[in-house]
Amino acid sequence: MMEALRFYPEAVKFVPLATIRRERRLPVPGKVLVQRGDAVEAATVLAMAEQPAGVVIVDIARALKVAPERAAAYLRRKPGAPVRAREILARRRVWLGLRTLEARSPVEGEIVAAGGGKVLIRAGVRPLELRAGFPGTVVEILPSYGAVIETTGALIQAFWSSGADFSGMIRIVTSGAEPLRARAIDPVAQGTLVVGGAWIEPSALEQAERLQVRGIIAGSMEASLLPMLRELSFPVVLIEGFGRLPMHPGIFRILSLYQGREAFVLRPPAGLDGRPGRPEILIPVPTESPPPPEPAGEVPLQPGMRVRLLREPYRGRTGTVSGISAHPWTLDSGLRSWCAEIHLDGEEVRIRVPVYNVEILRS
Repeated sequence: MMEALRFYPEAVKFVPLATIRRERRLPVPGKVLVQRGDAVEAATVLAMAEQPAGVVIVDIARALKVAPERAAAYLRRKPGAPVRAREILARRRVWLGLRTLEARSPVEGEIVAAGGGKVLIRAGVRPLELRAGFPGTVVEILPSYGAVIETTGALIQAFWSSGADFSGMIRIVTSGAEPLRARAIDPVAQGTLVVGGAWIEPSALEQAERLQVRGIIAGSMEASLLPMLRELSFPVVLIEGFGRLPMHPGIFRILSLYQGREAFVLRPPAGLDGRPGRPEILIPVPTESPPPPEPAGEVPLQPGMRVRLLREPYRGRTGTVSGISAHPWTLDSGLRSWCAEIHLDGEEVRIRVPVYNVEILRS
């Protein structure tokens, strides 16, 4: 008898309390600066290295959030000039002069060319610093590369983030299904990580910039707002993706539970296939005894599992798997695919969708 086929859709984690371990690794060999058992903060440097730089390209147009043809007007250093590491190459004032955007040299060297919104710097080596990214304890050393950091707390995997690693105190400003609008963000939100339960309205981004928030976490956002994000001084994290999708209620409950605590947003490195990993939100919570480890590894799709649908007309809806087809089904498009039968939340109906059009919710 032939063994039943197993399907492994992508799994999305959101757990309110778990033991979390993350590997922090340099891209090239270097020197590890910590030892096993060390307590670290987010800004602690775990390891350092020097990476051969050759010619380094600095995208000043992107850093200053201007069109490439306008970038030259903000240059402070010209071709032929020597530069130090972290020296300012270009600077632009925005928001009526209240904020400043800067492009800095990542290396020590000499500017050899400038144009098209970019600066080329001839350099010998580029210093690299690997920071912990979140507070915890070093539980394993990766010789010459970094360390494994452990903490206890909540973990949420998001769909997309516009920035690098950052952190901020959680402040809930809407209900779970309410769009994030300007009126929800008051002066108390200054310097906090603002959380909205559904999608982001353009007015909310403008208000958040005026009040200098640390970042925004929301359910979703229209893709048409992406150019606006390039003008902002803070990152945006989307839990569900692009469109008008409310945040999963379980994820919103976790964020609400830990309102007032500091959350750390990490951008995992790309996988072996080159695709970037899902951004992760870590909320450290001290505990008297270690909670169970987070769910790990791939799991096959099975009846009884909670899933979220990824394609229209049910995109963003959640439900429970009631069965998996034993043979491929012919879809409306004419293609044949193995399908899962899903009992949608809040409805009596059951629908049939291709197994790779769902993602498993692991909480």
